[in-house]
Amino acid sequence: MSDPLFPRTVGASIAPDWPANEPAKTTPPSSAIVLTAASPQTQFPQKQPLWQRTITELPPELLAMIFDHLEFDDIRQVNATCLAFREVVKEYKYIQELSYFARLPLSFREQYRQTAPWQKKSQCSHPFATPASRNNRGISFRDRIIKSLPQMSALLCLDTLRRMESCPAYRLVPRHKVTLPLRETIESFPQTEPPFDFCLSQSSRHLLFYGRFLNDYRILARDDQGQWAEEHVNWSDNSGSRVITEANFSACTNRLLTRSSEGYVNTLRSANSGWEEVGKETLPNQKVQFSPSGKYMVTCNEDDQVMVWCMNESNNDWLKMKVSGLSPRALIGKVQFSPSERYLSLHTLDKRTILSLDDCGVWSAQHSILITENCGYACFSPVEDQLLVYIEDKPYSPGRIAIHSPDSSGKWQETVIFPKCFPLQFSSTGKYLFAKSDKIGGPTPCEDLLLWHRPENWSDWSLNQCLSPELSSTSRLESAIRLKHDFAVYQALFSPSDSHVLTTSYAAASTICIWEKSLAGTWSIQTITREYTPAITRFSLSGLHAVTCNPHMVGILGRDDQKHWSLKGKIEQNGIQKACFNPMSEHEVVVLSYSIEGDMTNFTLQVWEIRDADTPD
Repeated sequence: MSDPLFPRTVGASIAPDWPANEPAKTTPPSSAIVLTAASPQTQFPQKQPLWQRTITELPPELLAMIFDHLEFDDIRQVNATCLAFREVVKEYKYIQELSYFARLPLSFREQYRQTAPWQKKSQCSHPFATPASRNNRGISFRDRIIKSLPQMSALLCLDTLRRMESCPAYRLVPRHKVTLPLRETIESFPQTEPPFDFCLSQSSRHLLFYGRFLNDYRILARDDQGQWAEEHVNWSDNSGSRVITEANFSACTNRLLTRSSEGYVNTLRSANSGWEEVGKETLPNQKVQFSPSGKYMVTCNEDDQVMVWCMNESNNDWLKMKVSGLSPRALIGKVQFSPSERYLSLHTLDKRTILSLDDCGVWSAQHSILITENCGYACFSPVEDQLLVYIEDKPYSPGRIAIHSPDSSGKWQETVIFPKCFPLQFSSTGKYLFAKSDKIGGPTPCEDLLLWHRPENWSDWSLNQCLSPELSSTSRLESAIRLKHDFAVYQALFSPSDSHVLTTSYAAASTICIWEKSLAGTWSIQTITREYTPAITRFSLSGLHAVTCNPHMVGILGRDDQKHWSLKGKIEQNGIQKACFNPMSEHEVVVLSYSIEGDMTNFTLQVWEIRDADTPD
């Protein structure tokens, strides 16, 4: 199997199955330290896995990848790291030979850190967080085991991007498949719980296949050779199977949080090639939702009483938190967490309520948005604690679009930015607001995708005190960046760095357009592909690939080293429901599908590996 985690000899390609097009030599920056002559490269046992080797046993090109990714934003840290590794970093090897990560745009490295904030150097658990012990007590800096480095699997797997970029075509090879049958009896769970789905751990080394339609669940683990295998769970009640309806991997610890159809909320810990139950709450007939980080949990019982829970310091048990000023009301849809997870947005029948967390650990209802009967849309900015809300038009109440955010005192304020209602959304990084023009109405051409740069201060866009809000709204619409199409836009998707936008049409023979933003900030169509109609599109974390799928096919769009996009590979089968990249292992694609044979319905999760089309198995 082609996998960058497989041990190689010194100087060998980390992913030899890909064409060996190395990055061009680069002149070192003027601020880079010049190293003195180093001792010869330390040799290491040929069969020892990478994760078992000490820092001094790693090849220099791998160290360059680590340095570039972790420390490239701080040249002083680069210098200090080079000095610490002078025995294994040669003067003519490092700095001059920038890794693929260094050649990726800064926005990619920023996005990676946003996706994995717990891995920052500021965290005490990070092996690069503190220097070596001065008095030699404890483990020295250079002899720390590389297994402790959280990004290791990601660094090694993403190195395949360098190989993939130059491949004209991909071949997708099935690697692991799990099939579970439909449950005989399906309870009336809230519609917010998925019928079947999967979630990945933050390192992407664990995967959970679950859902309320399935009669069981499966946990998969990825080893250092890239092989996936099932792992067992030791439940406290010794049950062999369980229907998991809600789940999330904790961001900061090796914990898996689950909610089962029996009403149990379990905390699982990875141990000894399996999982053991370390915490359990019994919450029957309740809605349960975990925060993205896994630190908080929101529940709502049959009496419509909302409770917020917090994971304790040992990361094993849930503790109830105090909630003030919130009267019992039935929740509609999912609870929304702000990026900092200090604010919650709760949607009830006649209003949307914001809960704020104070320094004493108390949640309080400090802000309500009256919506009479319906709220068209509400979502937090992906990077800031700001809620975008649009209220639909009513016979005696005009609609509006507004930003709700806390001021310096913590009090929430509404800033109206449009005096009419239409679907407006944030881009991936929150740098843009965008809307499909056919949803706005009026004289705006229906083939446009409209983009607005997010203002530095929302007060610059405020229409709260405007005497002629309609005139201001017209002027704002005219100021939009217009991405013109020859069709009405069906979908619009930003890449993780907001440097690309993928759009699709409504037509049966769909048109796929990929727009690229130049360094000057102008947009242009880079590629138009007329292949098939995608129902779902997703960018990879690096933004160098996009996956598109419909019920019959998954397509992999890739960008080559000339920045041209094309359909590089595809998977053809029936019943496809979902497809996405493994975020930290971009050469893997996870596909969900279902099949019906007679009176039997089966649901399948399959992991595919992307390989060079000219490379045999």
